[in-house]
Amino acid sequence: MSLGFFLKKSFYKLININIKKNNYEKIIVIKSENKNWVLNEIAQEYKQVFSKFSNKVSLNERNIFLSSNINLFIMSKYHAIKNLHNYENQIYFPYFHGLDIKNINIMKKNLSSISKIQTTHSLVENFFLDNGIPNEKFKRIPITIDISKFDKLNLVDKNLLKKKYEIPLDSFVIGSFQKDGDGWGEGNIPKLIKGPDIFLKTVKILKDKIPELFVLLSGPSRGYVKKGLQKIKVRYKHLNFLNYNDLIKLYKCLNVYLICSREEGGPRAIMESFASKTPLVTTNVGQAIDMIKNETNAFKIENFDEEMLADFIFSKVYNEDRKLEQIIENGYNTVKNHSYNNQVQIWKEFFNFEEKNYK
Repeated sequence: MSLGFFLKKSFYKLININIKKNNYEKIIVIKSENKNWVLNEIAQEYKQVFSKFSNKVSLNERNIFLSSNINLFIMSKYHAIKNLHNYENQIYFPYFHGLDIKNINIMKKNLSSISKIQTTHSLVENFFLDNGIPNEKFKRIPITIDISKFDKLNLVDKNLLKKKYEIPLDSFVIGSFQKDGDGWGEGNIPKLIKGPDIFLKTVKILKDKIPELFVLLSGPSRGYVKKGLQKIKVRYKHLNFLNYNDLIKLYKCLNVYLICSREEGGPRAIMESFASKTPLVTTNVGQAIDMIKNETNAFKIENFDEEMLADFIFSKVYNEDRKLEQIIENGYNTVKNHSYNNQVQIWKEFFNFEEKNYK
């Protein structure tokens, strides 16, 4: 994902803070992407967090950019500076993944115009430092979730939800809730960065080991995975809920959540799995790099080997490793430690809110 596209298409395409000199008022404006997918839910959650240290937070869902190919250099010179600096805005934005030297060069050319960059893991941070983006220009704030929604969900009976969604009660369910097809259509062309090919290879290995295997999918553009599951004759169901509160109920139907991505900023599914007390098997991407210790709070492989992913699911989850319950509990404690409530102060520092001047 290019930097320009990320700025435009992010759940807060550009976070900008208006500073009015007369009364020293800061207004955080969150640019939201899509009402019908998880990103809008995240924007709403961030509005609640920012409101804890600022009484001027607005959620603006309009797309202020004309092209998804606009890059930061063009934005800084012609859009961000020209249109936003009328109110002496400071420019903040997230950069979650993408080790592209072109993006680094764009940022370096416009470094004086950038107030702060949100990162989520050390891979990107080390890439920044190795290529001349100074430490004071970025701050790590992990992607997280509203854990209270999951605490209520954890009281719900698993079998009742499986009956509701017509999932066989005796099935062993692998979950994958993401967008891994190119574009916003059927998604028949795979977005390989999300690892849908690795996912299918892993499931194919498990088909011969777990007779009651079932795959539960959610998210838009899953055509490639659905066709792949049909080809290898694995039972599945695709429930693409638009409401986030409906989506997270699906976690309670799972025996394991599987992440096969080659590159990530989060994903948010790490935190959702932890909060829902769902065993997690993942590649070493995004926040998993720093947040997950293998066989302590989840199961993590260091490469993209489908055999290793399948072995973790079969030997550690399906066969219920003696440490599994403790690993699940450790995962829950991990997400508690990174909850929104524990991020209020770090966001306040990110936006440079000084209590004596800005309210």
